[in-house]
Amino acid sequence: MHLKNRAQRCEKLRQQIEKLVRKEMYPVESLVELIEQLNATLNQPASPDDNIAEYSAFLQLNLDWLQLIMAQLSAEKDAVAVSMNNIRQGRKALRSYGQHN
Repeated sequence: MHLKNRAQRCEKLRQQIEKLVRKEMYPVESLVELIEQLNATLNQPASPDDNIAEYSAFLQLNLDWLQLIMAQLSAEKDAVAVSMNNIRQGRKALRSYGQHN
């Protein structure tokens, strides 16, 4: 696949991923599928007629985007962990209160 086609495919996948993660609740399976498609597209070898400088810029753009999306997903994971911990502590407090009253 030539660089132009690969860049268009990656842009489309990035947009789909961004649209998906903007939703408050999204199916993780769909996110995994899109990321696997993006990974497969990025891991295809360069075409012999691709310009190396353009190919390097293409890879850097995708690396930068991946770092941003991973930071966003990591922050979401941390927020969920805090919420789950708060729920667990609340349940524990309710049980303790119920046992002592």
